[in-house]
Amino acid sequence: MTRRLKIVFSILVAVSLLLAIALAGRFFWRETPQGAMDITRLPPAACDLNQSPCRVELPGGGELTVELAPRPLLPLQPLTARLIAWDIPAKSAQLALSGLDMDMPFDPVPLRETAPGQFIGKAVLPICVTGPMRWRAEFSVTGPDRQLIAEFRFDSQ
Repeated sequence: MTRRLKIVFSILVAVSLLLAIALAGRFFWRETPQGAMDITRLPPAACDLNQSPCRVELPGGGELTVELAPRPLLPLQPLTARLIAWDIPAKSAQLALSGLDMDMPFDPVPLRETAPGQFIGKAVLPICVTGPMRWRAEFSVTGPDRQLIAEFRFDSQ
């Protein structure tokens, strides 16, 4: 191979590698929507899920209605979690429960969509051997470009 062909071949290989890197970067950028996701975490709501469903107005319009039932909320009792997203686009929703005074987090519970903007799922509170427990329930709703997280607190016996 002549010197000129080696140079042309090297240039073609370099251009091909740069093109492959650029295409891979574009592919992975498109596949990670969380990079562009706007996440809004609301302050804890002044509502007790152990007493009634809770409704929270959202910044920019819309509201969430959430519920845990049956009440009273007791450990080791199956709970039904409901979320209704009013006037906001919602693709998915989940519930994350964790202890406030004692580190007792567990995996988020995905809520399945039953109608547009309406979600439902099942959860169980673990038992606390030390007595009553204070809990944090975080309902999150994910739309096309934004995620909302609404926090609620309650006690269990």
